[in-house]
Amino acid sequence: MSRRKISRRSMLRGMLGGASVAVALPALDLFLNDHGTAYADGSAFPRRFGVFFWGNGVLPWNWVPGDSDPFAGTVTPRMGSLVGQDAVPLSEQLASLDDLRAKLTIVSGFDVKTGGRFPHNSASCGMLTGSAILAQGEREVWEHPTLDQIVAEAIGDTRFRSLETSAAPGDWSVSYSGANARNPSEDDPFVLYQRLFVDGFRLPGEGGVDPRIALQRSVLDAVMDHSLALRRRLGVNDRRRLDDHFANVRELELRLARLEQEPPSFDSCGRPAEPPMQIPNDERNRPLIAERNALFADLHALALACDQTRVFAHVLGKSVGDVVYPVDGVEVREDGYDVFKGHHDLTHNEAPDAGRPIMWRVNEITKYIVGCFGDFVRRLDAVPEGDGTLLDHMAVLGTTDASNPRLHSLEDFPILIAGSADGRLVMGQHIRSDGDNASRVGLALLQAIGVPVGEFGYDAGHVSTPAGGLLR
Repeated sequence: MSRRKISRRSMLRGMLGGASVAVALPALDLFLNDHGTAYADGSAFPRRFGVFFWGNGVLPWNWVPGDSDPFAGTVTPRMGSLVGQDAVPLSEQLASLDDLRAKLTIVSGFDVKTGGRFPHNSASCGMLTGSAILAQGEREVWEHPTLDQIVAEAIGDTRFRSLETSAAPGDWSVSYSGANARNPSEDDPFVLYQRLFVDGFRLPGEGGVDPRIALQRSVLDAVMDHSLALRRRLGVNDRRRLDDHFANVRELELRLARLEQEPPSFDSCGRPAEPPMQIPNDERNRPLIAERNALFADLHALALACDQTRVFAHVLGKSVGDVVYPVDGVEVREDGYDVFKGHHDLTHNEAPDAGRPIMWRVNEITKYIVGCFGDFVRRLDAVPEGDGTLLDHMAVLGTTDASNPRLHSLEDFPILIAGSADGRLVMGQHIRSDGDNASRVGLALLQAIGVPVGEFGYDAGHVSTPAGGLLR
Protein backbone atom coordinates (compact mmCIF):
# COMPACT_ATOMS: atom_id res chain seq x y z
CA MET A 1 0.00 0.00 0.00
CA SER A 2 1.44 3.38 -0.93
CA ARG A 3 2.21 6.00 1.67
CA ARG A 4 -0.36 8.38 0.19
CA LYS A 5 -3.14 5.89 0.84
CA ILE A 6 -2.40 5.40 4.54
CA SER A 7 -3.95 7.86 6.97
CA ARG A 8 -2.63 8.48 10.46
CA ARG A 9 -6.15 7.54 11.54
CA SER A 10 -5.86 4.12 9.90
CA MET A 11 -6.81 1.11 11.99
CA LEU A 12 -5.61 -2.46 12.12
CA ARG A 13 -8.83 -4.44 11.67
CA GLY A 14 -9.64 -8.11 12.12
CA MET A 15 -11.91 -10.65 13.76
CA LEU A 16 -11.64 -11.97 17.30
CA GLY A 17 -14.10 -14.51 18.62
CA GLY A 18 -16.47 -13.75 15.76
CA ALA A 19 -16.42 -10.01 16.47
CA SER A 20 -14.75 -7.26 14.52
CA VAL A 21 -11.88 -5.55 16.32
CA ALA A 22 -9.83 -2.49 15.46
CA VAL A 23 -6.56 -1.21 16.92
CA ALA A 24 -5.25 2.28 16.22
CA LEU A 25 -1.78 2.65 14.76
CA PRO A 26 0.84 4.70 16.65
CA ALA A 27 2.47 7.82 15.23
CA LEU A 28 4.68 5.94 12.76
CA ASP A 29 7.42 7.67 10.78
CA LEU A 30 5.38 6.71 7.73
CA PHE A 31 2.76 9.25 8.77
CA LEU A 32 5.27 12.08 9.21
CA ASN A 33 6.52 14.55 6.66
CA ASP A 34 10.04 14.28 5.28
CA HIS A 35 11.39 16.34 8.18
CA GLY A 36 9.61 14.35 10.88
CA THR A 37 8.11 17.52 12.29
CA ALA A 38 4.44 17.06 11.38
CA TYR A 39 2.03 14.57 9.92
CA ALA A 40 2.20 14.09 6.16
CA ASP A 41 -1.39 15.30 5.81
CA GLY A 42 -0.21 18.73 6.99
CA SER A 43 -1.41 18.59 10.60
CA ALA A 44 1.31 19.39 13.13
CA PHE A 45 1.82 17.90 16.54
CA PRO A 46 -0.35 19.89 18.94
CA ARG A 47 1.24 22.98 20.42
CA ARG A 48 1.17 23.22 24.21
CA PHE A 49 1.73 25.83 26.89
CA GLY A 50 2.67 25.70 30.54
CA VAL A 51 3.34 28.03 33.46
CA PHE A 52 5.91 27.08 36.11
CA PHE A 53 5.51 29.45 39.05
CA TRP A 54 7.30 29.88 42.35
CA GLY A 55 6.74 32.38 45.12
CA ASN A 56 9.01 34.97 46.74
CA GLY A 57 11.12 36.17 43.86
CA VAL A 58 14.86 35.92 43.21
CA LEU A 59 17.97 37.97 43.92
CA PRO A 60 18.41 40.08 40.75
CA TRP A 61 22.18 40.45 41.11
CA ASN A 62 22.57 36.65 41.20
CA TRP A 63 19.85 36.04 38.58
CA VAL A 64 20.60 38.27 35.58
CA PRO A 65 23.50 36.94 33.46
CA GLY A 66 26.42 39.35 33.66
CA ASP A 67 29.15 40.58 35.97
CA SER A 68 27.77 40.24 39.49
CA ASP A 69 28.90 41.50 42.88
CA PRO A 70 26.85 39.46 45.40
CA PHE A 71 28.36 41.40 48.33
CA ALA A 72 27.20 44.75 46.94
CA GLY A 73 24.00 43.41 45.34
CA THR A 74 24.78 44.71 41.86
CA VAL A 75 25.10 43.27 38.36
CA THR A 76 26.20 44.55 34.98
CA PRO A 77 24.07 42.54 32.51
CA ARG A 78 25.52 40.77 29.49
CA MET A 79 23.17 40.10 26.57
CA GLY A 80 23.50 37.78 23.62
CA SER A 81 23.65 34.11 22.76
CA LEU A 82 23.68 31.44 25.45
CA VAL A 83 25.33 28.97 23.05
CA GLY A 84 28.48 29.00 20.96
CA GLN A 85 32.07 30.08 21.47
CA ASP A 86 31.24 33.48 22.93
CA ALA A 87 28.22 32.34 24.93
CA VAL A 88 26.97 34.54 27.73
CA PRO A 89 27.81 32.85 31.04
CA LEU A 90 24.83 31.89 33.16
CA SER A 91 24.32 33.61 36.48
CA GLU A 92 24.86 31.80 39.76
CA GLN A 93 21.15 31.17 40.32
CA LEU A 94 20.69 29.84 36.75
CA ALA A 95 23.88 27.80 36.55
CA SER A 96 22.08 24.47 36.97
CA LEU A 97 20.34 25.08 33.60
CA ASP A 98 23.63 24.87 31.70
CA ASP A 99 22.60 21.75 29.74
CA LEU A 100 19.36 23.48 28.66
CA ARG A 101 20.98 26.56 27.10
CA ALA A 102 19.87 25.72 23.54
CA LYS A 103 16.23 25.32 24.61
CA LEU A 104 16.07 28.24 27.00
CA THR A 105 15.69 31.99 26.68
CA ILE A 106 16.36 34.28 29.62
CA VAL A 107 14.32 37.47 29.51
CA SER A 108 15.35 40.33 31.78
CA GLY A 109 14.90 44.07 32.14
CA PHE A 110 11.12 44.03 31.67
CA ASP A 111 8.91 45.66 34.32
CA VAL A 112 5.44 44.73 35.51
CA LYS A 113 3.59 48.02 35.01
CA THR A 114 0.31 47.28 36.79
CA GLY A 115 1.27 48.54 40.25
CA GLY A 116 2.23 46.90 43.53
CA ARG A 117 -0.62 47.70 45.89
CA PHE A 118 -0.69 44.13 47.17
CA PRO A 119 2.84 42.81 47.71
CA HIS A 120 3.66 39.63 45.78
CA ASN A 121 0.16 39.06 44.40
CA SER A 122 0.08 42.34 42.46
CA ALA A 123 3.20 41.33 40.55
CA SER A 124 2.07 37.81 39.73
CA CYS A 125 -1.37 39.06 38.67
CA GLY A 126 0.23 41.74 36.51
CA MET A 127 2.62 39.27 34.90
CA LEU A 128 0.03 36.59 34.23
CA THR A 129 -3.05 38.69 33.39
CA GLY A 130 -1.62 42.05 32.31
CA SER A 131 -3.88 43.76 34.85
CA ALA A 132 -3.94 45.04 38.41
CA ILE A 133 -5.61 43.30 41.31
CA LEU A 134 -8.95 44.77 42.34
CA ALA A 135 -9.78 45.39 45.98
CA GLN A 136 -13.26 44.31 47.10
CA GLY A 137 -13.28 45.06 50.79
CA GLU A 138 -10.49 42.93 52.22
CA ARG A 139 -10.51 40.63 49.20
CA GLU A 140 -7.96 40.71 46.39
CA VAL A 141 -9.68 39.93 43.08
CA TRP A 142 -7.94 38.79 39.92
CA GLU A 143 -10.36 40.23 37.39
CA HIS A 144 -9.08 38.70 34.15
CA PRO A 145 -7.94 35.26 32.96
CA THR A 146 -4.31 34.26 33.29
CA LEU A 147 -2.14 33.42 30.29
CA ASP A 148 -2.68 29.69 30.70
CA GLN A 149 -6.45 30.10 30.57
CA ILE A 150 -6.32 32.42 27.56
CA VAL A 151 -4.38 29.65 25.80
CA ALA A 152 -6.76 26.98 27.11
CA GLU A 153 -9.71 28.87 25.67
CA ALA A 154 -8.02 28.75 22.27
CA ILE A 155 -6.50 25.26 22.18
CA GLY A 156 -7.94 23.40 25.19
CA ASP A 157 -10.23 21.16 23.11
CA THR A 158 -9.01 18.11 25.01
CA ARG A 159 -10.27 15.84 27.73
CA PHE A 160 -8.91 18.25 30.33
CA ARG A 161 -9.03 21.91 29.33
CA SER A 162 -6.03 22.55 31.59
CA LEU A 163 -4.28 21.10 34.61
CA GLU A 164 -3.37 22.99 37.77
CA THR A 165 -0.93 21.46 40.27
CA SER A 166 1.17 22.36 43.29
CA ALA A 167 4.42 20.69 44.33
CA ALA A 168 4.27 22.20 47.82
CA PRO A 169 1.44 20.73 49.90
CA GLY A 170 -1.66 22.91 49.63
CA ASP A 171 -3.84 24.56 47.01
CA TRP A 172 -1.66 27.39 45.71
CA SER A 173 -2.98 27.89 42.20
CA VAL A 174 -2.23 31.06 40.20
CA SER A 175 -4.58 30.07 37.38
CA TYR A 176 -7.73 32.15 36.85
CA SER A 177 -10.45 31.72 34.22
CA GLY A 178 -11.90 35.17 35.01
CA ALA A 179 -12.98 37.39 37.88
CA ASN A 180 -12.88 35.41 41.14
CA ALA A 181 -12.72 32.21 39.07
CA ARG A 182 -9.56 30.63 40.43
CA ASN A 183 -8.82 27.09 39.31
CA PRO A 184 -7.83 25.02 42.35
CA SER A 185 -4.59 23.08 42.17
CA GLU A 186 -4.00 19.42 42.93
CA ASP A 187 -1.16 18.78 45.37
CA ASP A 188 -1.35 14.97 45.48
CA PRO A 189 0.46 13.17 42.61
CA PHE A 190 -1.43 9.94 43.30
CA VAL A 191 -4.81 11.67 43.02
CA LEU A 192 -3.73 13.34 39.77
CA TYR A 193 -2.54 9.98 38.42
CA GLN A 194 -5.94 8.44 39.16
CA ARG A 195 -7.69 11.35 37.48
CA LEU A 196 -5.51 11.29 34.38
CA PHE A 197 -4.60 7.65 33.80
CA VAL A 198 -7.15 5.49 35.63
CA ASP A 199 -10.62 7.06 35.67
CA GLY A 200 -11.84 6.81 32.09
CA PHE A 201 -8.37 6.66 30.49
CA ARG A 202 -7.81 4.37 27.51
CA LEU A 203 -4.81 3.77 25.34
CA PRO A 204 -5.56 3.40 21.62
CA GLY A 205 -7.13 0.02 20.94
CA GLU A 206 -7.33 -0.81 24.64
CA GLY A 207 -11.02 -1.58 24.79
CA GLY A 208 -14.57 -0.30 24.81
CA VAL A 209 -16.00 2.80 26.37
CA ASP A 210 -17.18 2.64 29.97
CA PRO A 211 -21.00 2.35 29.69
CA ARG A 212 -21.40 4.69 32.65
CA ILE A 213 -20.22 7.57 30.44
CA ALA A 214 -23.37 7.40 28.30
CA LEU A 215 -25.47 7.48 31.47
CA GLN A 216 -23.57 10.49 32.76
CA ARG A 217 -24.08 12.28 29.46
CA SER A 218 -27.80 11.58 29.49
CA VAL A 219 -28.03 12.98 33.02
CA LEU A 220 -26.15 16.10 31.90
CA ASP A 221 -28.45 16.48 28.89
CA ALA A 222 -31.45 16.40 31.20
CA VAL A 223 -29.85 18.91 33.56
CA MET A 224 -28.99 21.26 30.70
CA ASP A 225 -32.54 21.03 29.32
CA HIS A 226 -33.84 21.93 32.75
CA SER A 227 -31.37 24.83 33.03
CA LEU A 228 -32.57 26.29 29.72
CA ALA A 229 -36.14 26.24 30.97
CA LEU A 230 -35.08 27.85 34.24
CA ARG A 231 -33.00 30.48 32.42
CA ARG A 232 -36.08 31.87 30.69
CA ARG A 233 -37.55 32.73 34.09
CA LEU A 234 -34.52 34.61 35.44
CA GLY A 235 -33.39 38.22 35.32
CA VAL A 236 -30.20 39.37 33.60
CA ASN A 237 -27.91 39.06 36.64
CA ASP A 238 -29.21 35.63 37.57
CA ARG A 239 -28.85 34.47 33.99
CA ARG A 240 -25.21 35.52 34.07
CA ARG A 241 -24.67 33.64 37.34
CA LEU A 242 -26.37 30.55 35.93
CA ASP A 243 -24.24 30.72 32.78
CA ASP A 244 -21.08 30.93 34.87
CA HIS A 245 -22.26 28.00 36.97
CA PHE A 246 -22.86 25.81 33.94
CA ALA A 247 -19.55 26.63 32.31
CA ASN A 248 -18.10 23.76 34.36
CA VAL A 249 -20.98 21.53 33.27
CA ARG A 250 -20.21 22.25 29.62
CA GLU A 251 -16.57 21.41 30.27
CA LEU A 252 -17.67 18.11 31.79
CA GLU A 253 -19.77 17.43 28.68
CA LEU A 254 -16.68 17.96 26.52
CA ARG A 255 -14.66 15.65 28.74
CA LEU A 256 -17.24 12.89 28.51
CA ALA A 257 -17.45 13.29 24.74
CA ARG A 258 -13.67 12.91 24.54
CA LEU A 259 -13.86 9.73 26.60
CA GLU A 260 -16.25 8.23 24.05
CA GLN A 261 -13.85 8.89 21.18
CA GLU A 262 -10.88 6.75 20.24
CA PRO A 263 -7.91 8.37 22.01
CA PRO A 264 -5.28 10.08 19.86
CA SER A 265 -2.42 7.84 18.85
CA PHE A 266 0.90 9.47 19.67
CA ASP A 267 4.00 7.31 19.81
CA SER A 268 5.08 8.45 23.27
CA CYS A 269 1.69 8.10 24.91
CA GLY A 270 1.52 5.58 27.74
CA ARG A 271 0.68 5.14 31.38
CA PRO A 272 3.30 6.48 33.78
CA ALA A 273 4.37 4.57 36.84
CA GLU A 274 1.89 4.88 39.67
CA PRO A 275 3.06 7.49 42.20
CA PRO A 276 3.19 6.58 45.88
CA MET A 277 0.01 7.17 47.82
CA GLN A 278 1.90 9.07 50.51
CA ILE A 279 4.99 11.26 50.26
CA PRO A 280 6.38 11.73 53.76
CA ASN A 281 8.55 14.65 54.75
CA ASP A 282 12.28 14.15 55.15
CA GLU A 283 13.96 13.28 58.44
CA ARG A 284 13.99 16.97 59.39
CA ASN A 285 10.25 17.27 58.62
CA ARG A 286 10.75 19.31 55.44
CA PRO A 287 8.51 18.56 52.44
CA LEU A 288 10.35 16.77 49.63
CA ILE A 289 9.61 19.47 47.08
CA ALA A 290 12.00 18.25 44.36
CA GLU A 291 10.66 14.70 44.55
CA ARG A 292 7.06 15.88 44.48
CA ASN A 293 7.89 18.22 41.60
CA ALA A 294 9.44 15.34 39.63
CA LEU A 295 6.33 13.18 40.06
CA PHE A 296 4.13 15.99 38.77
CA ALA A 297 6.51 16.63 35.88
CA ASP A 298 6.24 13.01 34.74
CA LEU A 299 2.45 13.09 34.98
CA HIS A 300 2.26 16.36 33.05
CA ALA A 301 4.62 15.06 30.39
CA LEU A 302 2.53 11.98 29.63
CA ALA A 303 -0.75 13.88 29.95
CA LEU A 304 0.56 16.18 27.21
CA ALA A 305 2.00 13.31 25.18
CA CYS A 306 -1.38 11.53 25.27
CA ASP A 307 -3.19 14.78 24.38
CA GLN A 308 -5.18 14.59 27.60
CA THR A 309 -4.46 18.30 27.94
CA ARG A 310 -2.37 20.95 26.20
CA VAL A 311 -2.16 23.51 29.01
CA PHE A 312 -0.92 23.46 32.60
CA ALA A 313 -0.09 25.81 35.46
CA HIS A 314 2.26 24.31 38.03
CA VAL A 315 3.22 26.03 41.29
CA LEU A 316 6.37 24.98 43.13
CA GLY A 317 5.74 27.10 46.23
CA LYS A 318 3.15 29.76 46.97
CA SER A 319 3.47 33.53 47.09
CA VAL A 320 4.15 34.81 50.61
CA GLY A 321 4.69 31.13 51.40
CA ASP A 322 6.85 29.93 54.25
CA VAL A 323 7.72 26.61 52.70
CA VAL A 324 10.79 25.18 54.40
CA TYR A 325 12.70 23.95 51.37
CA PRO A 326 14.92 20.92 52.05
CA VAL A 327 18.16 22.83 51.59
CA ASP A 328 20.85 21.91 54.08
CA GLY A 329 23.19 24.51 55.50
CA VAL A 330 20.75 27.45 55.60
CA GLU A 331 19.76 27.01 59.22
CA VAL A 332 19.59 30.06 61.49
CA ARG A 333 21.18 29.84 64.93
CA GLU A 334 18.70 30.87 67.65
CA ASP A 335 19.17 30.34 71.39
CA GLY A 336 21.82 27.72 70.78
CA TYR A 337 19.74 25.74 68.26
CA ASP A 338 19.80 25.45 64.48
CA VAL A 339 16.38 26.51 63.21
CA PHE A 340 15.01 26.24 59.66
CA LYS A 341 13.16 29.36 58.60
CA GLY A 342 10.43 29.56 55.98
CA HIS A 343 11.27 30.95 52.57
CA HIS A 344 9.21 34.13 52.85
CA ASP A 345 10.49 34.82 56.35
CA LEU A 346 14.09 34.63 55.13
CA THR A 347 13.48 36.95 52.18
CA HIS A 348 12.53 39.70 54.63
CA ASN A 349 14.40 38.85 57.80
CA GLU A 350 17.66 37.13 56.90
CA ALA A 351 20.31 39.04 58.80
CA PRO A 352 23.74 39.83 57.31
CA ASP A 353 26.52 37.37 58.14
CA ALA A 354 30.10 38.58 58.32
CA GLY A 355 32.04 37.48 55.26
CA ARG A 356 28.91 36.20 53.49
CA PRO A 357 27.16 37.66 50.41
CA ILE A 358 23.84 39.48 50.81
CA MET A 359 20.94 37.09 51.61
CA TRP A 360 23.07 34.02 50.92
CA ARG A 361 20.48 31.68 52.45
CA VAL A 362 17.77 32.97 50.11
CA ASN A 363 20.26 32.56 47.29
CA GLU A 364 20.74 28.86 48.10
CA ILE A 365 16.98 28.32 48.20
CA THR A 366 16.53 30.09 44.86
CA LYS A 367 19.14 27.80 43.30
CA TYR A 368 17.13 24.83 44.61
CA ILE A 369 13.98 26.28 43.03
CA VAL A 370 15.70 26.79 39.68
CA GLY A 371 16.94 23.20 39.89
CA CYS A 372 13.32 22.07 40.18
CA PHE A 373 12.39 24.16 37.13
CA GLY A 374 15.22 22.56 35.19
CA ASP A 375 14.21 19.06 36.22
CA PHE A 376 10.61 19.72 35.15
CA VAL A 377 11.72 21.00 31.74
CA ARG A 378 14.14 18.10 31.20
CA ARG A 379 11.34 15.61 31.76
CA LEU A 380 9.29 17.34 29.05
CA ASP A 381 12.33 17.33 26.79
CA ALA A 382 12.82 13.58 27.35
CA VAL A 383 9.56 12.74 25.54
CA PRO A 384 10.28 12.17 21.81
CA GLU A 385 7.92 13.58 19.15
CA GLY A 386 8.81 13.30 15.48
CA ASP A 387 12.41 14.42 15.05
CA GLY A 388 12.22 16.53 18.21
CA THR A 389 10.73 16.36 21.66
CA LEU A 390 7.58 17.37 23.47
CA LEU A 391 9.37 20.49 24.71
CA ASP A 392 10.06 21.56 21.12
CA HIS A 393 6.30 21.69 20.48
CA MET A 394 5.48 23.87 23.46
CA ALA A 395 6.50 26.88 25.52
CA VAL A 396 6.95 26.91 29.29
CA LEU A 397 6.93 30.25 31.10
CA GLY A 398 8.89 30.24 34.35
CA THR A 399 8.24 33.22 36.59
CA THR A 400 7.53 34.40 40.13
CA ASP A 401 5.94 37.21 42.15
CA ALA A 402 8.76 39.72 42.63
CA SER A 403 12.23 40.59 41.50
CA ASN A 404 13.90 41.53 44.79
CA PRO A 405 11.50 39.95 47.32
CA ARG A 406 12.63 42.17 50.19
CA LEU A 407 11.48 45.20 48.21
CA HIS A 408 8.56 43.47 46.46
CA SER A 409 10.01 45.02 43.32
CA LEU A 410 8.26 44.82 39.97
CA GLU A 411 11.28 46.03 37.98
CA ASP A 412 13.63 43.73 36.07
CA PHE A 413 11.11 40.94 36.49
CA PRO A 414 12.39 37.32 36.39
CA ILE A 415 11.21 35.52 33.23
CA LEU A 416 12.39 32.21 31.79
CA ILE A 417 11.06 30.61 28.61
CA ALA A 418 11.77 26.98 27.74
CA GLY A 419 10.72 25.41 24.45
CA SER A 420 10.39 27.07 21.05
CA ALA A 421 6.68 26.40 20.31
CA ASP A 422 7.50 24.69 17.00
CA GLY A 423 10.31 27.12 16.26
CA ARG A 424 8.20 30.24 16.70
CA LEU A 425 10.18 31.43 19.72
CA VAL A 426 13.86 32.33 19.70
CA MET A 427 15.87 30.03 21.95
CA GLY A 428 19.39 30.13 23.34
CA GLN A 429 19.41 33.86 24.06
CA HIS A 430 19.58 36.35 26.90
CA ILE A 431 17.17 39.06 25.77
CA ARG A 432 17.20 42.23 27.83
CA SER A 433 15.03 45.33 27.83
CA ASP A 434 15.42 48.67 29.51
CA GLY A 435 12.21 48.84 31.52
CA ASP A 436 9.77 47.72 28.82
CA ASN A 437 6.30 46.39 29.72
CA ALA A 438 6.39 42.73 30.79
CA SER A 439 2.98 42.26 29.16
CA ARG A 440 4.79 42.31 25.82
CA VAL A 441 6.38 39.00 26.79
CA GLY A 442 2.94 37.57 27.54
CA LEU A 443 1.67 38.74 24.15
CA ALA A 444 4.65 37.16 22.39
CA LEU A 445 3.93 33.85 24.12
CA LEU A 446 0.26 33.93 23.15
CA GLN A 447 1.11 34.62 19.52
CA ALA A 448 3.80 31.92 19.49
CA ILE A 449 1.32 29.33 20.69
CA GLY A 450 -1.09 30.42 17.97
CA VAL A 451 -3.70 32.31 19.97
CA PRO A 452 -5.22 34.82 17.51
CA VAL A 453 -4.71 37.99 19.55
CA GLY A 454 -3.16 41.35 18.72
CA GLU A 455 -3.16 42.73 22.25
CA PHE A 456 -2.83 41.66 25.86
CA GLY A 457 -3.47 43.31 29.20
CA TYR A 458 -5.49 46.21 30.55
CA ASP A 459 -4.80 49.84 31.45
CA ALA A 460 -1.12 50.18 32.43
CA GLY A 461 -0.58 46.55 31.47
CA HIS A 462 -2.08 46.85 28.00
CA VAL A 463 0.20 46.23 25.01
CA SER A 464 -0.35 45.69 21.31
CA THR A 465 3.17 44.75 20.19
CA PRO A 466 5.05 41.63 21.34
CA ALA A 467 8.45 41.77 23.00
CA GLY A 468 11.21 42.37 20.49
CA GLY A 469 13.61 39.55 19.77
CA LEU A 470 11.37 36.74 21.05
CA LEU A 471 9.35 35.78 17.98
CA ARG A 472 10.79 34.38 14.78
